[in-house]
Amino acid sequence: MQKKRNRPLPRRILRFLKRQFRNPGKRLAIELTAVVVIIGIVIFMALSKQDIATDDVKDGIDYIKGLEAQDTAPIEEEVKDLRKEERKKALESGDLDVWSLFTDTVIMGDSRAVGFSYYGFIDENRVLASAGATIRNIEEYKDQLVNLNPSNIIFCYGLNDISIGLWSNVDDYITEQDQIIEDLQEALPNTVIYVNSIIPATDPAFERSSKWKEIPDWNDSIREHCEEKGIPYIDITETVEEHSDLYDIDGIHMQKAFYEYWAIDMITEVTENE
Repeated sequence: MQKKRNRPLPRRILRFLKRQFRNPGKRLAIELTAVVVIIGIVIFMALSKQDIATDDVKDGIDYIKGLEAQDTAPIEEEVKDLRKEERKKALESGDLDVWSLFTDTVIMGDSRAVGFSYYGFIDENRVLASAGATIRNIEEYKDQLVNLNPSNIIFCYGLNDISIGLWSNVDDYITEQDQIIEDLQEALPNTVIYVNSIIPATDPAFERSSKWKEIPDWNDSIREHCEEKGIPYIDITETVEEHSDLYDIDGIHMQKAFYEYWAIDMITEVTENE
């Protein structure tokens, strides 16, 4: 049997860390504690009057510093996606009650958003929405929002914003929405404001307004802007496509069953930003 080499303790620690860092799931947690661990080992050995392999410790510290300099964004994004997927599965399976997570969130919007309170899912005091509303109606609720002081506000506008024609193009709309968000943040500095993607219209809705055909393009522009400016964006495009059978016959509003799927997308994004 081959005799196992008795390497110095610091070198064994370094080899262990290197093995662990090859696993992306373990790497994030280890990065936060590795330097502390190495320093602790050095202190322990000093107090124990053991010989410290200075070169090995230096190698370990240099290795950790090298890891700190690396771009961990791709790994963090992968872990974030995994957590979101796990949470989404728990919500869909019923292991986690989605509506219990909305106790400190306010939903604002038009007649589609009204459904959250109309169907009894969320208290009407936390659904500040009305038929025909646009983002210009948000100012009317400012005092109420300050009194509620919610942790999160979710904008669910766009349908009327496009059809009424108050903005000549999506860029003008985005500029005004930015100003509204900025004003609200001044009044509610501890509140996170989210922008929800616009639910597209389908036939026969286009008989009422052909402008609703522009919704996908508006969504693309708003999403890109939010990503660029760091504004939390809730994209429910895939969910709408997956549950296209849950449109009402008008091609505009959604049936009761759709709201849970919509809420899951909302709260999944919200909890990721906490």
